[in-house]
Amino acid sequence: MTTVLTTTTGDVRKALPTDAAAVASALAAAFTDDPVFRWILPDARTRPAATQTFFDLVVEILAPHDDAWTTTAGVTGTALWVPAGRAPMSDERAERFASEITELCAPHGDRVLELVSLMDEQHPHEPHEYLWFLGVIPTAQGHGLGSALMAPVLQRADRAGHPAYLEATSPRSKALYERHGFRAATPFAVAGGPPLWPMWRDPA
Repeated sequence: MTTVLTTTTGDVRKALPTDAAAVASALAAAFTDDPVFRWILPDARTRPAATQTFFDLVVEILAPHDDAWTTTAGVTGTALWVPAGRAPMSDERAERFASEITELCAPHGDRVLELVSLMDEQHPHEPHEYLWFLGVIPTAQGHGLGSALMAPVLQRADRAGHPAYLEATSPRSKALYERHGFRAATPFAVAGGPPLWPMWRDPA
């Protein structure tokens, strides 16, 4: 059954398995010029295709959680969550994913592995709703869709008393999350790489 949340900025719904390709494409469009993706994929000619492949993998990996949210009027944005108390993927799948993204980001695969390792070190141990990725296609940004896409899980977190966590990859995204109750800790970065802000939200 499709879950629909009506908001002041438009309807959002649970993404369906048939949305997988469109969801990955929307995220790829949103993140192709993101500071982190520009750093791990510095070749502007190959970055769009590599970013698409990256998100095809991520959407496939997170599909069993059934916690992806998108827009009803065409897939123009997506929020990918990992529910509280669950790991994003099995240890075996994590090893395969590391190999896949190392190959994808060659000859800079060492950058992404170092970044993932640092993110793991920073990740809180307390159970929480984890926002892996939130993205809106560039032509649809600035109209409140990011806020709308976060709303279903933030409301769920508040009802259940769960905190939420994410890593913001730009000052603009950090400001968006701060408007929704997230607090930024000291940013971290791989040597030579862009900063990421670990952000925590206590339930309302």
